[in-house]
Amino acid sequence: MIFLGIDLFTQIFTVVAMVFVLVYMDWKLFTIFLVATPLFALSFNYFGNKRKKYSQKVQESASEYTQFLNQVISGLETVKLFKKEFILNIFEKINQTFFKNQRKSALYDVFFLSSIEVASYFAASGIILYGGIRIINGELTTGALFSFLSALLILVNSLQILQRGLLQVKVITPIVERILFVLDLPQEEEKGENFQTLKEKVKYENVSLKIDSHYILKDVNVEIKKGLKVGIVGPTGSGKSSFVKLLYGIYRNYEGKILLDDKELKDYSIKSLREKIAVVSQDVFIFNDTVENNLRIVKPDATQEEIIKALNLAKADFVFKHKDGIKMMVGERGSSLSGGERQRIAIARIFLKNPEIVIVDEGTSALDIETEKYVMDSIYTYFSDKTVLIIAHRLKTLEKCDKILFFENGKLIKEGTFKDLNL
Repeated sequence: MIFLGIDLFTQIFTVVAMVFVLVYMDWKLFTIFLVATPLFALSFNYFGNKRKKYSQKVQESASEYTQFLNQVISGLETVKLFKKEFILNIFEKINQTFFKNQRKSALYDVFFLSSIEVASYFAASGIILYGGIRIINGELTTGALFSFLSALLILVNSLQILQRGLLQVKVITPIVERILFVLDLPQEEEKGENFQTLKEKVKYENVSLKIDSHYILKDVNVEIKKGLKVGIVGPTGSGKSSFVKLLYGIYRNYEGKILLDDKELKDYSIKSLREKIAVVSQDVFIFNDTVENNLRIVKPDATQEEIIKALNLAKADFVFKHKDGIKMMVGERGSSLSGGERQRIAIARIFLKNPEIVIVDEGTSALDIETEKYVMDSIYTYFSDKTVLIIAHRLKTLEKCDKILFFENGKLIKEGTFKDLNL
């Protein structure tokens, strides 16, 4: 882009200089050239807009193309079970759209350059014709005409380079617009007090959450005292995950109040809240790095002894059976690990972080019964004085919880102990 800017500046300077030279040499001949100027402008405006339009379509098609390939490769084992013809048909449509947009973009580029050439030849023909008449009439010498044409050639060449540069700016405009769109997305504001520790309780007072004119949560009222182990159950889509996501600032546009020790959650900075909260969910994100570094993201200064302890508490014994131990590479998104192994890495993170509030959102769903029991016992014991919120469909996982919250259609229908609710 720097070289493009320098070249454009050079060509602009050349165009201005040559205009003065040509006017000085013979303003009558130059007037003929000016007749062709509107053709240059119309060509640039029309074909420039077309190139911009199809450049944007090419970017969108390329995004769809790579996204589809990424999805197929990521889920290759599952895709193999599908009808191959159906997948190929989808890919063929995406590929054809991509090719069509690229072809049209290239075609309009050719049309643009051709139109510039035609306009240039039209102007040159007029100048030669008029210049020839003036030579016959003795008003102009042959040398003067050729000198004028030579200077005109420099001007036309600079104009072509300048227009190509400006056209390229139009082509990259959609790319810049997409980048700016991402950069202009609302950013989380890092303002508010630092959250240090939970001393007494978390309290929801008439909390509702509305997304796209639909209430995800409605008038939730509940108090969770520090140190309690709280199970959260309910049908799919009942608002369980949204209920806990409010605590670590995924949603900030809720109605009502969420109090941490009688202080509104919104009064705390998001960063300080997330430093004191650990979450393990069903969808685990693993970096393409070592097991060690995948744990250090929650505590960069952790010792190897702390990392090993966290892995043991999460029953991630498969790590120690590997020849590289905690230095083993896990592959992109943990591709070299099973679903249960990825979840145990995520669970080890919460032990290493040792937060004030622990949230387990279907975080043991990929574990077998024996491993899940071991892990949950570790959580109950290790975080005995911490507040733990557990969302689970396996009700047996919640037997040791002090309180159970039952959600349905975004509302907290009832609460009580495991026995009270006859689960």
